[in-house]
Amino acid sequence: MTSPKVLLYSAESRLRPPLVLMDRLRTTLRRRLHFYTDAAHFRHGDLSRLDYRNYEGRDTINMGDVAIYQSAAALIKRLLPAAHIQPMNWGELKSHSLTKTDQENTTLVFNGSGYFHVELNGRLASRIKEDFDWWLRHPVPAVFFGVGLNRPGSTDLNAPVALHPDDAALVSQWLALAQAVSVRDASTQAALAPWTTKPVHLIGDPALHFCHALGITSSREKAASARKPPIIGINFSFHGKISTLLLRNNLEAYCAVLLKLQKDTGADYHYFVHYEIEKILPKFLAQRGVKIKKVGAGDTASLVNGYGEIDLHIGGMLHSCILATSAGTPCIGLAYDIKHQGFFDLMGLSENCLSAASFDPEALYARAMDLLANPQPVRAHITAQRQMLETETLHFLQEQFAL
Repeated sequence: MTSPKVLLYSAESRLRPPLVLMDRLRTTLRRRLHFYTDAAHFRHGDLSRLDYRNYEGRDTINMGDVAIYQSAAALIKRLLPAAHIQPMNWGELKSHSLTKTDQENTTLVFNGSGYFHVELNGRLASRIKEDFDWWLRHPVPAVFFGVGLNRPGSTDLNAPVALHPDDAALVSQWLALAQAVSVRDASTQAALAPWTTKPVHLIGDPALHFCHALGITSSREKAASARKPPIIGINFSFHGKISTLLLRNNLEAYCAVLLKLQKDTGADYHYFVHYEIEKILPKFLAQRGVKIKKVGAGDTASLVNGYGEIDLHIGGMLHSCILATSAGTPCIGLAYDIKHQGFFDLMGLSENCLSAASFDPEALYARAMDLLANPQPVRAHITAQRQMLETETLHFLQEQFAL
């Protein structure tokens, strides 16, 4: 019997090869030059020239996206051990070909997170039409697994999403032909439900189950319930136009809150790098006197092990929040997209999602102090909610692969 094949189509399904020596030297030099310039301006309170594109390179990869793929692959393998899982990054499907035998034995899984990327004008990312055209030529069973809707730049984190009529028609066709649809949050569910007669299953983001799916136990579970001084994790988003603009506007205020927390609690800070160019941010924090004891960078397992050691996390990147939650650690989100609010609502922790677009330093300080003072109820709630969502996730997968 031929083993079943799963095309696991994700934003980032594999790490990139390291840069060759000359590319690494050029990239390092360019980043250092821009950092020295930006740091000199930041000393005078000016971040107007800060631009993520100055620091980009072929080595930059979103570790949260890698975690989504790894979590999904582990969950599928748990149910279908004999399956051959082929990783594929978004945008690569259009150049992929299937033999007739492959078509009879392949399931295409559109794997979380922000697959449906919507601009503020309601238009979808062009890759979605390309994927649909490919599927019409290769009509294999297609499953949407924990997909989400991203709309960066929206100042209202709870506003409904209106699709352009042409794109709404495309989504309607896509969902009608798909085998099944599951989503990561209620806002995506509400946005997609009007365009299909199929049930839109709410299961959460696959990366929420990273630790359990990959057998990683939080070291914090073995630690004393109260620890002083606390360890607080930090992550800021610095990987796109909107998040960069918000970082320019908010970094001074972020520093002020972190300094106050450090003064009042004696906290040690650990910075978690989810995107290579973030490595400059702890240096900016140090310029304002925020002491960073440890910078955590590396693979996804290293990141979640670090999240399991801390008492509280303050996260800008959504998957910084999700992986911290996967490790059972209370988290405060600095939201630049509706996706953050969707995650915290799903976890039943809406009060811990703060808008970066209308950032309130006092709100961040108050939430941090509350969570540090009484963490155990939140940790217990995270465990129970994650376990419930994992049950829903596995049930959804069982139904698809039982076919």
